[in-house]
Amino acid sequence: MKINKYLFSLMTLVLALCMTGCSPDDYSLGDKNLTSEDLAVGTAFTITHDSSNPNIVYLKSLLSGYTVLWNLPDGSRSQANEVTLKEPFAGTYTVSMGVETRGGYVYGPDATFTIDSFCSDFVSGDLWTYLTGGVGKSKKWYLDLDASATCRYFVGPLYFYGTADSWNTVTLGEKVSGDSWSWAADWAGNGSWLFGGAAAMDYGYMEFGLSGGATCKVLDNQVGKTYNGSFVMDVDKHTMTISNAPVLHDASRESIVTQWGNVTILALDENHMQLAVLRDNSSEGKCLLSYNFISEDYRKNWTPSVVNNTGVVPTLDSDWKDYVEPKTSYQMTYKLDSETPYVYSNLDGTIKDYTMPTANDGIEDMKLEFDHNAKSYKVTTPDGTEYTGTYTLSSDGIYTFSKALPILQLSKDGTINFGSNADNTLRVTKIVKDDYSNSLSDLYLGKAVKDDQNNVIEYVSYHFKLQSGAAQVTRYTGNLNWFNSSYAFQKSDNVFITTEGSYTFTINGAGSDPYGLYLDVFKIKKEHPNVKMTITDIKVDGKSVSFDDSAIEEGSGDATTTYRRYIVNPWGATAANASNYVFSSNVSVTVNVKFND
Repeated sequence: MKINKYLFSLMTLVLALCMTGCSPDDYSLGDKNLTSEDLAVGTAFTITHDSSNPNIVYLKSLLSGYTVLWNLPDGSRSQANEVTLKEPFAGTYTVSMGVETRGGYVYGPDATFTIDSFCSDFVSGDLWTYLTGGVGKSKKWYLDLDASATCRYFVGPLYFYGTADSWNTVTLGEKVSGDSWSWAADWAGNGSWLFGGAAAMDYGYMEFGLSGGATCKVLDNQVGKTYNGSFVMDVDKHTMTISNAPVLHDASRESIVTQWGNVTILALDENHMQLAVLRDNSSEGKCLLSYNFISEDYRKNWTPSVVNNTGVVPTLDSDWKDYVEPKTSYQMTYKLDSETPYVYSNLDGTIKDYTMPTANDGIEDMKLEFDHNAKSYKVTTPDGTEYTGTYTLSSDGIYTFSKALPILQLSKDGTINFGSNADNTLRVTKIVKDDYSNSLSDLYLGKAVKDDQNNVIEYVSYHFKLQSGAAQVTRYTGNLNWFNSSYAFQKSDNVFITTEGSYTFTINGAGSDPYGLYLDVFKIKKEHPNVKMTITDIKVDGKSVSFDDSAIEEGSGDATTTYRRYIVNPWGATAANASNYVFSSNVSVTVNVKFND
């Protein structure tokens, strides 16, 4: 019993010692009684110059068990135990070191070191020259907007990017994983809100110089302030730290960015510059705000480009308005197409062959309703919010709304948004008629995209599908498909099934080396899951061929809502019948349709 008692006591003692040794109170925090004097140069850290290049200075902590925080000459901070500084200009520089203790941060007294000569190597290269004009010079960069609402190079003074974007994605065009996207907000379409409702004006400039130091002067005309600061640029990382001055920005965003001096350089050449800061204090979430600048020389010497788009308008049938505002129905209801909710359109209304960004989930529930008797409209967003007003529709297809339409983000990356133009308009860029009923089925409404000289160069066209209003005929599209062993396909014209009865599908042409033959009717099984199509006749070049309907496969096509009869299935029991379907003029299949609901 004594042995057990002694063992238990020994285990308790060991456990207590282990717990004491692992106590969180001892986690990388030093003595709380450490004083500022204990953190002086020579005691807590050293400052040494590189033996080959005295403009390179090394800071090294002599302490252990502490989290170090350096205050560096450029106003930035570092938590590394050893820091290398590269100071190009002669002068006296100040540093200090702090450490984290159980009682909080303790900072030591300022320490200074002197640089006696100028080292041009640290400020040489294209980026330094682009930004400052070169050693001994300075260069002004103007926010790309003036009082006449003119943007000379960019389409707006502020663009939006994902937090993973950088020089690599914007300038080099590389693809990266993570939060990478962009929205080039044009002033022409977004100026009413982009700067918090502030009007266009000469917002001012940033002046970067390399004379006696790396200087940054900011003239902010909106708030009437001038800042005189300094900067450090990391040309490898394409970043910049500005001290005692902010990136020139609109006053409306002052509170949603906490570090206006921490800059990501997205683009920089002789005449154009994009400086991004992190929006980190906004209910809208984090993103990069890119303020867009042009050089003073570019601004002074710029002349508007001439774009001759006079008279180029969407091509619409002469009776297009009878379809959009039919006399038989006053109320028209549309929803965004679920598959292709938006496209880019040329000025003549033709759709561009362009891969569009992925759409947000649920946007197909946005509803647009017109009452062309009352000349009223209603927009219902996916969350059920309604916006109403009145409208006019001109003879050349321009809707003018009494109020600006709501702004709704359509694409996941934020580059495509629903909304009206600055003058509350949208333009009919295209209409599509139903092949069977000849009634309206699709309506494309275009928002103008403008260049930096305010010329309309294309449209973002919102693709709406008519839900109700015109004469609606329920019909299902079907066709007959023939292919050879090389998978060269021939297809019949569309046949529209509207009621039960007999329908014939015909392929006109010629085909040798038959390999497969099948009939598809799309989406019919969604509403008629028990549909049956009995084949009553098959003709090749006008002559009936023998077949066994019960041997011909029946089922679904590539989609579960498609009804398929596989007359010759190369991988099925009917493969041996392929030779019957060599044709020189046509091949046709007649079926009798029963919905069997």
